[in-house]
Amino acid sequence: MSELTLRDMSGETALVTGATSGIGRHAAVLLGRAGARVLVHGRNEEAGAKTVQMVEDAGGEASFHGADFADLDEVRALADEVREETDELAVLANNAGLTVTDYQESKQGYELHLAVNHLATYLLTHDLVDHLADEARVVTTSSLAHRNGGIDFDTLAEEGSTGDMSISGRSDMALVSKLTRATGLARVSGLSGFSAYSDSKLANVLFTRELAARLPAGQTANCFHPGVIPGSGFARGIPFPLSMGWEAVELVPGVTDSVEDGGRALAYLAASPALEGVTGQYFDQQRQRRPSRSARDDETADRLWDLSADLVGVDPDWP
Repeated sequence: MSELTLRDMSGETALVTGATSGIGRHAAVLLGRAGARVLVHGRNEEAGAKTVQMVEDAGGEASFHGADFADLDEVRALADEVREETDELAVLANNAGLTVTDYQESKQGYELHLAVNHLATYLLTHDLVDHLADEARVVTTSSLAHRNGGIDFDTLAEEGSTGDMSISGRSDMALVSKLTRATGLARVSGLSGFSAYSDSKLANVLFTRELAARLPAGQTANCFHPGVIPGSGFARGIPFPLSMGWEAVELVPGVTDSVEDGGRALAYLAASPALEGVTGQYFDQQRQRRPSRSARDDETADRLWDLSADLVGVDPDWP
């Protein structure tokens, strides 16, 4: 593995959402080691305090900022808190996310994957975009699962959901999706939320592409797949015994990546000198890759941007 080289971030501030565990925590430590002041976001104050200590031990400055992204009001409050306590952000790392096994709703009544993984990211970035430094980087954690995604815009507008819950997405694998619903396999397997998760990760890529096209010169936006990481906490929403099977994959040599791999990838996009000026791109860890065809559709990206603005109650004409 090549050595990770980050720029000197002394005097700069980075907000890392979902930094109380997993790849977010590891990235926060790496950014702190580079000299950054790191704003550690999460829901668990005790876990947040541990990350803060780890960042400080690495030589950085850190503070914990709590917010539940299943509630858009808490997202707004977090943005207000960041604006009040900092002069500007050099890095906005949209890393927080979740996966659940069945249909659940956020406080505002949106499907939970959509709400936490996409709408919270969209709203937080909207509320902080004019607080970004001239050469700030916005990094969003997506997933290879975006290739399984598809967005039903009519359902999204009417119900606040990207489509029916299933295992597969609603595009290339539509027939499989129908079979899993008809046979009940999605429900029995405990993976009926995977299509919604995939949709939200597709939304992350589309959001990144559209944001990059709208940001002023000097500011960049990229997204990435952190790897197949059993230790990331992904399986916490998967029921037993499937969760055991997912974590057991970690024991197979060469199949999985580590939390450290994912954290290094996030830090790389946030602060590597090699990515100066690179924007609107999708990475597989530290390697630039071509995302799915759906993720490269500019018309879809623009349509999702406008509808997302409507769902969170902001003017779509931003930044």
